[in-house]
Amino acid sequence: MYFHFCACAQMSGALTNKMKVTRICLNLFLLVLAMPQKTWQNSTTSLEMKLLESLLNTNTPCQIPKNGTDPLLVDITVVMSNVLEVDILKYTISSVLLLNQSWYNKQLAWDEAEFPFATITVPWNSVWTPSLTVQESFDIKWKTESPEVVLHSDGKVEFMLALRIDTNCNFDLFYYPRDNTRCTLSFYALANKVNEMEFKVSIENQVLNVKREYLVTDVKVTSLKNMPQPCFVVMVNLKNTGIRTLLSLVVPSIALLVADLCGFLIPLQDRLSYMITLLLAYLVFHSSLISSLPGSSSCNPLLIYYYIGLLVLLFLSTIETVLVTKLVANNSNRWLNYGFQQEKGKATTMLPEDQSYNAEHTRDPGTSDCGTVQESSHLKQASAGVDKLFFIIYLGLVVMFHFLFAALWLLWKCESERPPGEDHLDGIKWRHDG
Repeated sequence: MYFHFCACAQMSGALTNKMKVTRICLNLFLLVLAMPQKTWQNSTTSLEMKLLESLLNTNTPCQIPKNGTDPLLVDITVVMSNVLEVDILKYTISSVLLLNQSWYNKQLAWDEAEFPFATITVPWNSVWTPSLTVQESFDIKWKTESPEVVLHSDGKVEFMLALRIDTNCNFDLFYYPRDNTRCTLSFYALANKVNEMEFKVSIENQVLNVKREYLVTDVKVTSLKNMPQPCFVVMVNLKNTGIRTLLSLVVPSIALLVADLCGFLIPLQDRLSYMITLLLAYLVFHSSLISSLPGSSSCNPLLIYYYIGLLVLLFLSTIETVLVTKLVANNSNRWLNYGFQQEKGKATTMLPEDQSYNAEHTRDPGTSDCGTVQESSHLKQASAGVDKLFFIIYLGLVVMFHFLFAALWLLWKCESERPPGEDHLDGIKWRHDG
């Protein structure tokens, strides 16, 4: 039994020693595996730092790269992603776009055999990038405060810039609310000349037309060659659907005109208060209406002249009601007085010479119907004839006014005034005829 216990003790000791040896070997194996990885990471970091140091020390951020005798070609792809907050009263729009810029700088190229990196990323202010200015902008917001530049081993430089730009836009509102407008964003590189840099531009339209009043119908880009500085222009075409304006402004105005025409069916003695109430209501509507429409120094919307025409028509119908009412009242008093005088003369001649005057034989002109029934009938017929004649004239004026307005809408073209100086507007130079 003692022998059995000693054998067991020897066997357990041997197992413990084997486990210790195995654990030590495993730790040594893991240490061997970890040491090359750590060394490789340190080596990679040191190579990248060495590459950055060699590139940035030989590069001047404020100097444009040289391309021999030719200007530096900057390839720009404009990605238009959205158009927000179209404000026709302030003549402004807000655009969200992305500028993908690329060019070649031989000073920033390296040999991948020495530095095994295809691309590296550096801060945008550590290398030269095009300094762009938007002529029509009054506020520019960068989506990324510190954008980065990607350098390729062959010397290609890529710079992506995401912007939200608030710009002025000369809306063509002559046909408002069925207007079409072209807004432009003119990008200038004011720090460079055309012999130093040249733009090659393209456009990608990624605007989703959601349910808005103004929809983007087309986006184009062009590079201008007749400028002293490199320049390219993004042109955005906007179309007004006009649904809100038609429902809130045009339909109520037409309904008011129909109500004015229906007012001629009301008896003359009750029509005056109706016409005056209608005119006062339209005056209040007109004042708020004009303030909600945009104004222009050269081409005001035709809709303003339409509302002024409606106001004149309502004024004419009210004046007609006043004049006809006054005419009927004057003729009634005149004919009643004339009938009273005839009756008085007849009563005087019928009295005997010796009979004294009796008040019972006199007739009250306000209550007597002698000689007034036929005159009242003639009066009603005359007033109804005058009223009917004016209604026909007024209806003809309304129809002629709408035909004239439709002709102006289809045929009249309004030319905006040309700006002074070099006659530039929205980055596009005017073409002088002759």
